[in-house]
Amino acid sequence: MDNRLYILKCIALIAQKADWGETHDWVDYHFKNLSDQIFESTKVSISVRTLKRIIRQVPDAEGYYEPQMATKNALAVYLGFHSWADFKRNEAIETDQRVVPVQPAASSARPKKRTNHLKRMLLILIVPLCITAYPVWNSLRTSAAPELTIKKMTGNNIALKYDLKTTRYNNATIDLDYGFFRPLVTPKGEFTYFFKLPDHYRLKLLTDGITLASRNIHIVSNGWKCVVQQGQKEVLISDSSLFFRNQALSFRSDKIRSIGLDPFEVYWTDYRNIKDFNIDGDNLIIELDIRNNLQGGGMDCFDSSVEYLGEFKTGRVKFVKPGCTQFASFDFGEVHYNGNFHDLKHLGIDLSQWRSVRIEVIKKQVHVFTDGILIYKNSYEEPIGKVKGIKCKFKGAGTIDNFRIMNLERKVIYGASFEDKTASRK
Repeated sequence: MDNRLYILKCIALIAQKADWGETHDWVDYHFKNLSDQIFESTKVSISVRTLKRIIRQVPDAEGYYEPQMATKNALAVYLGFHSWADFKRNEAIETDQRVVPVQPAASSARPKKRTNHLKRMLLILIVPLCITAYPVWNSLRTSAAPELTIKKMTGNNIALKYDLKTTRYNNATIDLDYGFFRPLVTPKGEFTYFFKLPDHYRLKLLTDGITLASRNIHIVSNGWKCVVQQGQKEVLISDSSLFFRNQALSFRSDKIRSIGLDPFEVYWTDYRNIKDFNIDGDNLIIELDIRNNLQGGGMDCFDSSVEYLGEFKTGRVKFVKPGCTQFASFDFGEVHYNGNFHDLKHLGIDLSQWRSVRIEVIKKQVHVFTDGILIYKNSYEEPIGKVKGIKCKFKGAGTIDNFRIMNLERKVIYGASFEDKTASRK
């Protein structure tokens, strides 16, 4: 049997997971967002054009488009499966199953009064029975909900426990965040996972691509840390002298080879402080000074983002140099804007010299300032929650200084000027 039915099933599950309505109503923004999500989950880039060819297929068309195996594997992993083969194995389709248009039933020439009478009698009997049975059914359903719990934490080793014994499903997996998945081979069990980097992880228990339970895991950093990423390799810098210098956080780009990375390939540097900042992510002020230039190790469009991690969602603004604003982005709550499809030209700024950045969030209304001038504003609806961590990320090696988080009365909740090394441990 060919793969047509599996391709169509895959499309249906993707549409269900994305929850953006009917796929024939999707526009470029949706396909670009899906492309970004797939890359975030799998590190495989699928172009908007390819996604359109896959998703906009007509079920009853004579021919169909079948993507390459690498693309099918990426789609399967995005849905929570281990591979395309795993998807087919767990989403078995009967060989005689076909996509057939539904035909309307032929109408009867004579009304069937006796049949209608019986239907009314059945309704009279069934409705009271359903009303009586619902509280019992609902109690059983809620008491046996799928579970994902933390059994034990020992440093960065987390023992996780799950229970899907009362759930019918074909495939189950745990999304460990940042593109890592754990397939589940039994309906109930536990396992230990090592989270190697300090971060705020949002885990999800999924069956057939649907989230049934979630759990956050908070791995604190005990001060500012530096992480350098190249491709799928991430290095946590243990020697603070490599990124704490000149009274600022600034990674030494001349040491990129010494940490096992290629100095001739693109890399990203982020400075992060993961802790509970005891402030509402929907009402705060963040101020800092940033710089990203060639002399300091910056690259190409000098991408520079300021991000804070909340209990539920994230707030992030990414600046780029003028002329590169297709790579700028704004991500707050459920709102995800990128420069390819939205007007973010004002997030294109010259960072070759020190710039003062201020992000004000007041009741989910976001205002972005540089050097005291308002350059962009937007809003969102879904709450971010309490702030659990900060990340400042650069393409190449950027620099930050004078970091502050304040409440709306401008009282400093947290501040670091990096004047001495003790600041990196606060």
